[in-house]
Amino acid sequence: MRLLLAIALLLPATAVPAHAETRTPVVFVHGQQGSAQQWQSNAKRFASNGFPDRLLHAYEYDTGVATNDQAVTGLDAFLADVRARTGSPVVDVVAHSRGTTVLHTFLATPERAALVRRYVNVDGRSSASPPGGVPTLALWGSLQPTGSIGGATNVYLTTLGHTETATSADGFAHVHRFLRDRDALTTRVLPEAPTSVEIAGRATYFPRNTGVEGLLVVWEVDGRTGARRGLPRHTARTAPDGSFGPLPVVGGRHHELVLLREGEPTHHFYFEPFERDDRFLRLQVSVPGGIGDQVDRCPTHTAVTVVRNREWWADQPADNDRLEFDGVDVLAPAVAPRVRQVLAAFVFDDGCDLASTPGAVVPPFGSLPFLTATDTYLPARADAAGALLITQVARGTGGGSRTVAVRNWPSDRHSVSVQFKDYLDVRVG
Repeated sequence: MRLLLAIALLLPATAVPAHAETRTPVVFVHGQQGSAQQWQSNAKRFASNGFPDRLLHAYEYDTGVATNDQAVTGLDAFLADVRARTGSPVVDVVAHSRGTTVLHTFLATPERAALVRRYVNVDGRSSASPPGGVPTLALWGSLQPTGSIGGATNVYLTTLGHTETATSADGFAHVHRFLRDRDALTTRVLPEAPTSVEIAGRATYFPRNTGVEGLLVVWEVDGRTGARRGLPRHTARTAPDGSFGPLPVVGGRHHELVLLREGEPTHHFYFEPFERDDRFLRLQVSVPGGIGDQVDRCPTHTAVTVVRNREWWADQPADNDRLEFDGVDVLAPAVAPRVRQVLAAFVFDDGCDLASTPGAVVPPFGSLPFLTATDTYLPARADAAGALLITQVARGTGGGSRTVAVRNWPSDRHSVSVQFKDYLDVRVG
């Protein structure tokens, strides 16, 4: 593995040289409760194949609104901005889940359809013909295994989860071939030199995707303990739309991003090491009165939200995911059944009773799409001097484990989020 990493680091930042050809910008449109997070991996795969970062974009909207009128109108302005900034008269669009319904409505207007060169419909809406007459690739995963678009190229990846269809290397291979008219040289996320890695993104309210203003502090941390190393690498305010960066980080090392807001709990975000530039980082906090208010908070325990944009499965006959806290798996068939397409797990002491009730879902999370929660007591310390090791053991051929260490922050004053990558490629750090 070390040899593989060494070889990868000797490669240039992209797997292929820049071409003189005209390139069309690519815009990703997410689905229900989604965001640019579902574009992170494939954006980095495009960049690993020589596609310029400046031509990769993600359109975000509020999926809490029942209708798509606002999303469609907002897409008008967003595409106009992308075209103006890139100088391209047209764009390619990749839409996932509810985003496909947004696009079918958008493309039904001929003037709008003329702005889209090619369209990728991922595990979403079916139709008798390509929407707006735009050349279409349709990828179908486990949520829509019998979907189809007449006259389109239909590809069935039904062993994949609903979101996994949009974020996986398998899905990327088909998307790249369709949009670029050639196979990708690599479907891996190739690491860049550690000194050249930058991160950028937004702090947002989940699920509205509206901006959160606050003070952002970036620390390098010890990957074994989560303890901070030295002084902060960056201290900056997020913009009104929540945007920040680009900020240089050390590739292959662990980092903690801290979001400070007046009168709100301090929010700590931990990640696997950044191996190359990431322009679509999202620091998500619960909208006031939202799902975050369902998490019990007290000074004696740590509450952790773990996110992975590849479904957690724990009810299969064999080959399930594991999510371990200090070696104890918190997933169970009822907590993460395949049918519920779980992407985020809330792990906290339900009732603050200093006890755990493993295997059951904490209400109301069992009735919410893509989310779950489990009653797990994680002892906290007022000074957060203890380490909590969170390990994912991934299902699938070639699956492996990754560990992120966090500090045991008391949940009455702190929130902790951990984001695992949705792929297991070249190990860094």
